[in-house]
Amino acid sequence: MRTIVLSAVSILALAIGMAPANAVLQISGSVGGIAVQCADGQACDTNPNPNQLSIGDQTLGGVQFIGSSQTAVLGPPGNKLDTSSFQIINNSGESVDIALAVSSTSFTAPTSLYSASGGGTFETAAGSTIDLAFYADAANAQGADSPTDAPGTLLFTGSHVAVGLTDTFQLNSGTNPLVETGPFSMTLLASGTLIDGGSLVGRTQALVTDVVAVNEPGSLAMLGGALFGLGLLGRRRHRSKLDLG
Repeated sequence: MRTIVLSAVSILALAIGMAPANAVLQISGSVGGIAVQCADGQACDTNPNPNQLSIGDQTLGGVQFIGSSQTAVLGPPGNKLDTSSFQIINNSGESVDIALAVSSTSFTAPTSLYSASGGGTFETAAGSTIDLAFYADAANAQGADSPTDAPGTLLFTGSHVAVGLTDTFQLNSGTNPLVETGPFSMTLLASGTLIDGGSLVGRTQALVTDVVAVNEPGSLAMLGGALFGLGLLGRRRHRSKLDLG
């Protein structure tokens, strides 16, 4: 399989068996058998801000990608990993299989809850499919070294088959328990088939967790001392009332 590292507006390099980026935030994809990869801070990333990975417009094997953005937010108040593209258009002359993985590491613990969602609109794409999956890994392993690389536990998955001339879909996990006690990684997977002449507009996918507030030992000691002091004061007042009586 060919591996392409994407530039801002064109293909920067072509290699066979290129080593994974192993960055904190990275994306890997496969478009009709052509593998693509980009990591935060590489030449292919058009966004200079850390934990924000953007890729310029690309055409791979006749499939046009317009606008791509990935973001990792390390809480508090919450952890977030998301990926989106403005439009994917298949003008290749045949149906194309597309797979995508986005991953980042060292999200903040402790957590207690997560929510996952994804959506988009198919246009003239009846019969096209999409499968979304969301993962979290307590071992904090890097994901997205390939389009199927997702370490850890599967939290939620959902699928959709396009019908009609336009078809908007929304997949949502709701809010569910997720207990992470140390730094952890999150990975998003998306895969499916886009028919010739079809497009997917407003593709989005996001995984969000809370960050549980933890009282510092010093704060707990101060609180305990304050409560102890109030207890002593209460006892003294009680004794004073008894003496007066």
